[in-house]
Parts: sequence; structure tokens; C-alpha cells
Amino acid sequence: MSRNILVVNGHPDPRPERFCAALCEAFSAGAQAKGCATRRLDVGTLNLPALDGIESAYRLFRAADRLAIFYPLWADAPPTELRQLFDYVSRLTAHLDPARTAAKVARVVVTTALPAFLYRTKQHDDAPRLSLAGVQAQEPTFIGSVESISDDQRVRWLAEMRGYGKSCA
Repeated sequence: MSRNILVVNGHPDPRPERFCAALCEAFSAGAQAKGCATRRLDVGTLNLPALDGIESAYRLFRAADRLAIFYPLWADAPPTELRQLFDYVSRLTAHLDPARTAAKVARVVVTTALPAFLYRTKQHDDAPRLSLAGVQAQEPTFIGSVESISDDQRVRWLAEMRGYGKSCA
């Protein structure tokens, strides 16, 4: 059975040179290699107050069997634009399709400026609130010190994301 996967780049800056964008591309490539249909949603390109942007995002979420969400951690939380998007989509779902209340399962990958172990060890105690409306997130993957990791480390992370994409199939 082929899955429909929505890959969400939650970075408010949609430029392709951002590491979140590269991680999204790697995940998509892995999922497509296993025969999954993938769609991409870049939060930084949406005009959230405009109804057409929210409506198109809602349609993508509704069609997806699974989600893959990539975002930078800012002030111990996902970016405001990403949280707003999920709030809008969750409200639309409740209004337009109240029978569909089950959360979508999501692979979540979080980039941080600080070392990742600071967040991995806090996951079960005092973790930053990673909840997004309508999402049942798997244990998040943290990529720490993202601004200072080497090119080799970036290549390894991209290979791991391709593997995650393949495992979603």
C-alpha cells in the first residue's frame, strides 16, 4: 500500500539553503524511493491570514496518511507560524469534518542551536512543548548545534533522513 506523506518545512524562512529545507528534500527522496507519494508544504511561503493559503494547507493535511514535520526550535517552541498553521488546520477540521478527530501520526525533526542532548534528556521530564494541534508526534529527532556542525555531519543527517523517509513506506 502506497502512503501519501505530507512533508512540512516549518522554518519561516523558505530559502532552500536552510538546513530544514535540505532535510525535507532528503526525507521526500527516501519516501519516493519506496513508492510513497509526497507533497511539500513550506510554512514560510504561506500567507496565513489569507483564506486560500489556509484552505490549500487544509486540503494537503486532509489527503495525507502521515506527516513529516521539520522545524527549528526557537525559545523552546516551534516557530509561531508553524503553530498558527496547525491551529488553523485543526479548527478547520473540527468545523468541516467533525467526525475526523484522530490526530495524524507524524515524524518530527527539530533543529536547535544548542547541543541536542540538552533536549533529548529533557524529553520525558521538562521538555519544550512540542505539541501541534491535530498531530500525534513520534519521539522527536533533535539535531543540535546546527549552525556549527561539519559538512560530514550534515551529510550523515541527510542520509539518516532519507532512511526515515524509506521507513515511512
